[in-house]
Amino acid sequence: MASALQIVANQANALLSTGPKTAEGKAKSARNNTRHGLTFGFLYVEPAEEDAFCEFEANLREELNPEGPIEDEAFLQFRDAAWRLEKIYALFNEIHIDDVDALVNPEVAAQFTQLNRYRAAAEMQLYRSIKLLRQLHNDRIFRQVHLREGEAEDLPALVTPRTILSRPFVVPIFANSKPIDAACVADSPPVR
Repeated sequence: MASALQIVANQANALLSTGPKTAEGKAKSARNNTRHGLTFGFLYVEPAEEDAFCEFEANLREELNPEGPIEDEAFLQFRDAAWRLEKIYALFNEIHIDDVDALVNPEVAAQFTQLNRYRAAAEMQLYRSIKLLRQLHNDRIFRQVHLREGEAEDLPALVTPRTILSRPFVVPIFANSKPIDAACVADSPPVR
């Protein structure tokens, strides 16, 4: 139990320890326990990794070629998940296991368990963003190939090909096809 004199000294010291005052100091203090940045709500790129990250993003952007803000947002989700996976695999490689007994070590086992959770979450985000990017690319290509000029601009960006084809007044025009007789189209059932 602390004596009365120690309690008074502790209270006086506590008044002097109020933490950082400036915004810069508070931001630095918030990063005190940052180990890898995988649990942030945003993508964290360490200053030493910025060049590698920029090259990584440029290569992905060149290969996936997102067009427009919706595809770009899906691309950013994909990029973030792919970068997190790269970091997670690097962290797995940093855990040195000299023998099988190291896996029994509770500290090593806890590290593997935590990294596996991060890996599973990043993979799930990666697969979702791949699926979304693929759908957006397919929709864009459908619009370019199957709709008349000017018709695509009249449709909202998120209208799917199925919705377009289910409308009775839209007849897809394929490249190198014959002109369609308007009277024939009016009498035919909707395209499904």
